[in-house]
Amino acid sequence: MCAKTRKVKKRQKAQPTGSLLTIFIVIIIIAVLAAAAAYFLYGTRKTEHKIIEKTTTVTKKTIPEKQKVTAKSVLEGTWVSTNDGRMLTIHGTSFTMELPSVSDHEIVKGTFRITGNKATIVYAGSKDKCAESPGTYSFKIRRKSVTFTVIHDKCPGRKQIFSTTWEKF
Repeated sequence: MCAKTRKVKKRQKAQPTGSLLTIFIVIIIIAVLAAAAAYFLYGTRKTEHKIIEKTTTVTKKTIPEKQKVTAKSVLEGTWVSTNDGRMLTIHGTSFTMELPSVSDHEIVKGTFRITGNKATIVYAGSKDKCAESPGTYSFKIRRKSVTFTVIHDKCPGRKQIFSTTWEKF
């Protein structure tokens, strides 16, 4: 008598879900690395240029006598004080200066006249002693900032405000 041998069917092993997940994670990592490489390769190309520092000082020698220098040609625009955040907006020969504040929003208006590298500043409509008293300052423009240096000003508040560096906004 012969014993019957029984054929046993082998079970197929189930595909482990871990290997599929690993492949998916690797693909995501490769995509993120490719995006980062593209960003740094193409994004920094614009900033590879050398930064050349340029200081501009306006003097009588560089400007012919017949040509008048106006605030528009040199300081036109909005400037922010590095001291207290005041915003100085110069348009033509007039200016508006404001101190953004939650409690007290102060606005000062006046005229801004430039001759060479000197600026004469007069407050308009102010009720204090600075209203009609002009202040004279020399200025230097360096990159996107301007620094005023007092030459003569009887107004202590204006001296304090303008004797600082202002950044182009």
